[in-house]
Amino acid sequence: MKINSETKISALIKTNSQAIETIISVSPSFTKLRNPLLRGILASRTSISDAARIGKCEIEELFQALVRIGFELEDYSTEKQDMSEEIANPKILKAIKSSKINSLDVRPTLERGGDPFNEIMRELMLLQDGYGLEVINSFEPTPLIKIARDKGFDSWIKTEGDVVFTYFLKVGQAKKKEHSEDQIFEISFAKHKEKVANCNKEIHEIDVRDLEMPLPMVTILKELEKLKENEALYVNHKKIPQYLLPELAERNFTTWIAKVDEHNVKLLIYK
Repeated sequence: MKINSETKISALIKTNSQAIETIISVSPSFTKLRNPLLRGILASRTSISDAARIGKCEIEELFQALVRIGFELEDYSTEKQDMSEEIANPKILKAIKSSKINSLDVRPTLERGGDPFNEIMRELMLLQDGYGLEVINSFEPTPLIKIARDKGFDSWIKTEGDVVFTYFLKVGQAKKKEHSEDQIFEISFAKHKEKVANCNKEIHEIDVRDLEMPLPMVTILKELEKLKENEALYVNHKKIPQYLLPELAERNFTTWIAKVDEHNVKLLIYK
């Protein structure tokens, strides 16, 4: 298989299972790839250039390691990365240098089993002009970055050990829609039960209520990857998964949501 800087890690693993340990040998930051659930979401979204940035290693190291296990590199000269592409937006750096940064540590919320989405979005909306938000987390918040980008925010990620700092700064106008209105529906539980009863697809049920973040989202996306055209996924969740909704719309899934109570939400998802 020929590879370049934009080749996804999932494609490498599908072609050669040795790719997992090979990537980890270059950067221990990717030990999460050994976890099948986390691999399902990380590998499909991460390119080789992303891996070099996240793992703080030279992309040439990854290329060389992958070539040793049988991959072929496309035009090596064109694949040397200009790491300046990964430098933060100058406005973000200026805000940090000027101490115009509000800080929000969401790790305590996650440890309690909570979802910090609304907390983060509230802080973003309250930012004064020229001020940025620093979100302190234990993993790279890819879904949040996508949502914030649609609202006009640029972002930059800095990792120190096991701590991930994600900086946000408003640089443009928000898009009109966060997700497609004709794909995400919130209905009553009674109507949701009717929708399930009348669904002409084979329904697979999962329960993610006892999983810690980000495993509920990872698990749901992993199950959806295996979903066939004549199948639907029924999810027992403890909250409306705000991070997940844009991902579902982007992947053209129709989602029916019913909030039973404060800690019980049902989702029916299918194409």
